[in-house]
Amino acid sequence: MKITDITEWPERWSTPSGTRDARPPVADRVLVASLWGTSIIGLAVQCPDGRYLGSLREPGPVYDQVLEFLKRSHGRILREVMDAEIDIYDVTQ
Repeated sequence: MKITDITEWPERWSTPSGTRDARPPVADRVLVASLWGTSIIGLAVQCPDGRYLGSLREPGPVYDQVLEFLKRSHGRILREVMDAEIDIYDVTQ
C-alpha cells in the first residue's frame, strides 16, 4: 500500500513567499522534514526558491507507521516517497 492510498494529500502548500499554492513544484524535490501533531503530519520540501510546507491527515491506526516511514525517508525525492510501498498490514487487521 502507498501513503497516498491512506492519507489525505494537502490541497494547498504554503510557499516560501507566504502564499498558498494548489500545484507547487514539490513532487520532484527533496523531503527535508516531517513534523508531527496529533493527527496531522507536516511536510517540508526543499525547492530552488525555498521550502514548501504541506500537511497530511492520517487515520489514527496508521499514524505512527506513516510518521516513522516519513522520518526514514528524509533526503529522498517526494514523488519516490509517496510512490513507495509502506507495510501497514499488522495495523489494519
